[in-house]
This record gives sequence, C-alpha cells and structure tokens, in this order.
Amino acid sequence: MKTIAVLGGGSAGFTAARTAAQNGARVLFFMGDNADHASLCINAGCMPSKALFEPIDAMHHAKRHGWLEIKPKHPNDYLGQIVRWKNNEIAGFRAYRQAEIRELASDHFEIIRSDATFLSDHEIVSEGRRYTFDAAIIATGSVTIWPQLAGLEANADGLWTSDEILHNTQIPRSLAVLGAGAIGVEFSLRYARLGATVTLLSRSGILSEFPPQFGERLGSIYEQEGVRVLTQHQVTHLSRDRSGAFVLETEGKDPIKPIVAEKLLLATGRRPAFDHLGLAAAGLAPNALGRLDVGDDMRVKGKNHIFAAGDVAGVRMVVHHAHIEAGIAAENACRNGTRIWTKRSNIEAIFSDPEFAFAGCTPDKAQKHGHELLSAAAQSRDIGKLHLAGDDCGFGEFWADRKSRRLISAGLLCDDASNLIHLPAYAIDHEHTIDQLGDAEYYHPTKIEIIAEIGDELCRKLGGHPFARAEE
Repeated sequence: MKTIAVLGGGSAGFTAARTAAQNGARVLFFMGDNADHASLCINAGCMPSKALFEPIDAMHHAKRHGWLEIKPKHPNDYLGQIVRWKNNEIAGFRAYRQAEIRELASDHFEIIRSDATFLSDHEIVSEGRRYTFDAAIIATGSVTIWPQLAGLEANADGLWTSDEILHNTQIPRSLAVLGAGAIGVEFSLRYARLGATVTLLSRSGILSEFPPQFGERLGSIYEQEGVRVLTQHQVTHLSRDRSGAFVLETEGKDPIKPIVAEKLLLATGRRPAFDHLGLAAAGLAPNALGRLDVGDDMRVKGKNHIFAAGDVAGVRMVVHHAHIEAGIAAENACRNGTRIWTKRSNIEAIFSDPEFAFAGCTPDKAQKHGHELLSAAAQSRDIGKLHLAGDDCGFGEFWADRKSRRLISAGLLCDDASNLIHLPAYAIDHEHTIDQLGDAEYYHPTKIEIIAEIGDELCRKLGGHPFARAEE
C-alpha cells in the first residue's frame, strides 16, 4: 500500500486526499494553519463574495425601472446585515466540508491538523513528528500579491485585500480599487451600488488577458453605473493626507490629479503559497515566474513522485480546475500513471454585472498555433430574454477555424454568462464544428439564444445553412 502525503486542506487537497483513498492508498492529510490559503473558495473566494453580491444586485435590479420604491429596512446596518448573513451561510458550507473530511478518518486516512515541511523528497515533519511518504501532492493554495509600491504599508488601517473586504460592515465614502481582474471588477461595482464613490485603476486594461473588446465594453458599462475607470495608469506612490485618506499618485496615458480615497482595495492578483514548505529540502525550487514547473500530468518537474494541484500550481487558479488537477495528481501518484490534463475549453468566469465568461484559447494564441480564424458576434439587446433582464449593453463573440470549422474560442459578456458559457465550452472540448453548434435546438425565449445567434452567423459566414430561428 502506497503512502500519499497531501499538503493543504482546501478544494484541491481534499479532492486529492479522497481520490487517493479511493485508489487504495494510505493517506496523510495535512491541513494546518496554512490550509486557509488552500480553502479560498469557501473561506475567502467564490462562495462568500457571491453571497455578498446576491442581495446587493437584487436591490439594484429591483430598482432598475423606477417603478418600485426599494430600500433596506435598516439602511445604517444594511452592509453589516449582509455580512452576518454571508458569515452564517459560509459557516454552513465550512461545517459540511469538515464533516466530509472527518468521515474519511480511519487507520488508512490520517488527518493531521498542522502544517508540514519537507525534510527530503520522501520525508516531511509536522510539529516535531516525522512522516515518510511514497508520493506527495502539494495543494497549499495561494496568497495575495503585494505590489512593489512606494508608500505601501502592510496592515495599514483602511487597506483591504480580498480577505478584509469580505468582513467590512461600513460603506466608505470613497474606495480606490487597484487592479482590474476578477476581484477588482467584482467588488468595485458592488461598492458603487452601495453608494461609495469608486475609482477602478489598472496599469493595463480591464480583464487584460482576454480579447480587449470585452474589457472595453465592461469599462463603459461600469462608467454608466458611476465607477470611474482608469486604464493604462500605473500607481507610482501612495501616501495619506491629514484626514487619513489614501492619496494615489499615478502616471499613464493621460495626466490626472492624485486620487484620494477613504479606503483602498488591493486586487493585484495571487501567487502560489509555498514559502513555508521547505521546498529546497525536497530538491524543488520555483522558476523565474515564481511558480513550480508542473506538467500536464501534475508532476513537479524533476520529481516523478511529487505533484502539485490547484492554485499552488499557478497555472489555472480556479476551483473547478483545482478539483480536476487534484484528481489527475492523485490517480498518477497511486498508480504511477500517465493521465494528463486534456481540457481545451478551460472555462473562466468573472462575476461582474453583466457577467463575463470565456472558453477556449484566446484568438491571439489560436493564431500563433496556426489557426486561421473567423468570428461573429451578437448583441444582448437583440436577444429578447436578455433585454427583458435589463441587459442591453452586453454582447458575445465566438471564433472558429476556417479550415476545420471547429469552434476555437467563445466569449460572453452578458447576463448569466457563467451558465451560458458551458454549451460552447462543451463544443470546444469535444472539437465540434460550428455546424454542429448550429444544429442544436434553442428554446424561445431564453438567454441561450445569444449562442444561437452567434453560431448561426458563423455558420453562414462559412457557407453553411443553419435552421430558421425565432426572431421575436
């Protein structure tokens, strides 16, 4: 029986430990203080942030037409009320996870509630006790990236990361958000809806890793909602004025006055959390990008028996990918297997409003890989169900390969995009042609008709003849 050590008690770690046990291994499951870094989804990521956004967005949408008078029952405690409800819901999720973990405890599944450090590539230590293992799976998650910024002091009053903002109960008069990735775009809008004056700053563009038309459109939507959006601006210095407010000096494409804000949210990304692991003792070292070199089989380069999964691998860093990576790592660790990552869609979703979701490789990458692409787009305002949902500003755009006719990339910036993306993602994963996407039925009226519009237009551009569709 193989002994598999799993370091980290979050989504990837739990899946790796459970899968290893199911494959007949003896499991050492280490989930100490640093397990919090590996429990991002439940503790400080997916679930708590969405719990916060749900009531804020519900009130905003209810007021949209101006027909109803919508206001909190307790205006001065509205955000505090939301945070308490969120905390109660998250406690339930956390308790459920802990119960699942406890049920696995046995003679062959040992739960060690403390951190572990490598002593060699086959031995680790935790609270003075040594353990040997046949294979190890590192799943210790990620931590916030602190930017190199003059005047920035960690733990300064009024300075938030994605952790602190989840516990804030007072709406600030003003908020500056540094970084326009997922955390930045999600929280900036909600605080604007709560009544704060919000400035969103990015040294590049909004959602810069994706085709620029999506970030540009989202920026214009946010500006309509009152968010001041400043792209191509680098913060060069941070200080405090006499009132204690943050003063941000910037340089960029257009000179602007220093930005003054009561609170500052650092939304500058996350990096793998492995500083405490003693990697050198196991013969491991991060690469020039600050990551471990991890193959598609989730093995760390140079070590056939050491694996990494989830945020700590630094590749995909979203929770459903963490589960897939962990399953691959555990099966290969137990069986000396060669299972590899095969997903082509690599779905990503940003819970802005409207939502943004993307599947496949970006058009730029696809062209570098030799694809000759053709694209088609559709506007939300032309889809009846999206229009009725108040989404007149979003759109979607897909890309197909001219020669093979296969769907390569799909982007949606529209209401419910996080759900709608799964159909084109399935088509990308299974190498379906645009004709096959066009063969599908699309019920009317539904939001998914935006996919029918885009797919049918691509089909026509490639010389195909899609079915007639409802156009009311």
